[in-house]
Amino acid sequence: MTARHAALSRAADPACIAPGECLLLPVSRGTLLFAVEGHVRVVEAPRWVAEQMLAVSQHLDAGQAHQVDAEGWVQVLALDDAPARVARLTPTAPTSALAAGLQALWRTALARLARVGRVSGPTALR
Repeated sequence: MTARHAALSRAADPACIAPGECLLLPVSRGTLLFAVEGHVRVVEAPRWVAEQMLAVSQHLDAGQAHQVDAEGWVQVLALDDAPARVARLTPTAPTSALAAGLQALWRTALARLARVGRVSGPTALR
């Protein structure tokens, strides 16, 4: 089996994988991998679960998709004797739920301070 790094072209362009080849893709959390044609196996980067290393893997047929749970490198392997194509779609909003929650909390605190009169307006601390 041969491995190669993905070219850093447009993320939505399908990558062609020869039979028996392994494609290494850098992905962020929430990235969607879509099997355009062929049969592939997607293997995410290993992570610790209950004191054991676990690598999530999934077989995809043409037309199926897999959403990546964690940032890292993903292996995509062509399974059949025919080439496969996989498209990578990156998430549009890279902010995490924690960051969004902290931003909302910050806006609420500024609004309360403005009502009490301690701050001249919500833009005073920016």
